[in-house]
Amino acid sequence: MSDKKALVALAKEASIQESVTKVFDLMGGVTNMIKPGTTVMLKPNAGHASPADTSVCTNPEVVRAVIREVKKANPKSIVIAEAAAIGCDTMECYEVSGIADVAREEGVELYDIKADKDLINVAVRGYRSNLHHVKLPRRLLEADHLINLPILKAHASMVFSCALKNIKGVVQDAVHLQMHQQNLTMAMMDVWSVCRADINIVDAIRPASGYSPHTPVPIEVGCILGSTDPVAVDLIACDLVGIDAEAVDYFRVAAETGLGITEREDIDVVGASVKDCYKKMWVPYIGDMSTRWPEYKVLCDGACSSCQALLAINMETLKAIGDYERRSDFVVVAGGKNQIPADVDDKKLVLHGNCTRKYLKDHPNAIHIEGCPPSEPLLYMSISNGELVHGKGGQMSEYIRPRMAADQPVWRKYVEEQAKKFYGSQEG
Repeated sequence: MSDKKALVALAKEASIQESVTKVFDLMGGVTNMIKPGTTVMLKPNAGHASPADTSVCTNPEVVRAVIREVKKANPKSIVIAEAAAIGCDTMECYEVSGIADVAREEGVELYDIKADKDLINVAVRGYRSNLHHVKLPRRLLEADHLINLPILKAHASMVFSCALKNIKGVVQDAVHLQMHQQNLTMAMMDVWSVCRADINIVDAIRPASGYSPHTPVPIEVGCILGSTDPVAVDLIACDLVGIDAEAVDYFRVAAETGLGITEREDIDVVGASVKDCYKKMWVPYIGDMSTRWPEYKVLCDGACSSCQALLAINMETLKAIGDYERRSDFVVVAGGKNQIPADVDDKKLVLHGNCTRKYLKDHPNAIHIEGCPPSEPLLYMSISNGELVHGKGGQMSEYIRPRMAADQPVWRKYVEEQAKKFYGSQEG
C-alpha cells in the first residue's frame, strides 16, 4: 500500500450538468480548483468527424456542463483545444461532433492545436520512448489550467481509451506519427510528463463499446467521473464497465513511470458507488487471440494488449468484407516470442508490429507492418491486398481512410449483429 491516496469522484445524477457539478464538488469545488482570472484549456476527445450520438467524441453536453461549471470560478478565458487524428481536420471534427455549437452558444474559443505554428521544443527528461523532445504549442503550455475531457470507449489500438490516452491529442501530426513508431504506450506517458492535465473529467454517459473508435456501439451508463489522477480515474472507469485492467498493458507502464495510483486500495471512490452504477461493456479486444480464428495460423506469443486488440478488429474486418476465407492460408504474427515454421511462404507471412522485425532475418520477404502498435487498419488491408499497406506518405488520406469509408457499411452491419449477440446473452 502506498502512502499516497487518489480520490476519484463518481456521479450519476438526473442530468449531465448535475453530475458534472457533483463531481467538481466532491473533488473540493470548482472555485478551489480553478483560480480566478486564469486561462483554462479544455481538452475533449474530438479526433474524428463523427456526430454526438456515435460516442466517438466527447459528448458536447458534457463539454457544455464543464464550461458552465468552470465559469463559476471567473476565469479570464476558456478555450477548447484539440488536435484531430492524422488525416482528420480538427475544425471539421468540432463541427460534426456538436462541440462547435456548444462553443458558440457558451462564448468560448475553439482552438486547433494542429494549426498553431508557435511551438516550443520541450525536453522530455528521463524519456522512455523515442520522444526525447516534444514540440508543443506555446499557448497550451502557458495555459494556467488544463482540464482533460475524455470519453470512455473501447479502442482498437489501446483496448480502451480514457484519460491517459486522450492527452495524445495535444500533439501535432508529426509527433503523433513519431509516437506510433516505437512504443505508443510509453510515448503517451512521456507526453504526460511534459503536459499534465490538472483535472480529468470522464464522460461515461454513453461509453462506446464494441469495435470502437471507428465502429462504436454506445451503451447507456449515465455517469461522470473526475480526478486529478489520470491513472486512478482510468482504473475506476474500467471497473465501472467491467474491463479487466490486468489485460491492459498501459496500467503496468503507468505504474513503472509513477504517473499515478494503480492500486485500488490506494484509491478512494466518493459519491456514487461503482457497484450501483456498474454496466458490463462489450470489449472484444481482450482474450486469447491465438485460437480465435482457427482457419488461420495466428502466432501472438509475447504480443502486448495493443497488438492483440488490433488482431481482433482486423481479423473480424476480414470476415465482414468477405476476405477472411480467401486469405486463410496466411500466417499472422504478433509479439516477439514466437517460433515461426521454417517452411512458411514469406509472401503469405504477415509480421505485425515493430517487435516482429527480428523475424525478417529468416523471412526477408515477409509483409512487415511497422508501428508500436501499427495504425489500426493496416493489418486487414495488407492481408486483403496480399501486399504491404504501410500508411506512410499520403497513403493514410489518399487510400486508407477512403478504403475504410468504403468498407464501413458492411463492417457496421457485422458489428451490430455481434453486439446483439453479446448484449442479448447478457440479458439472458
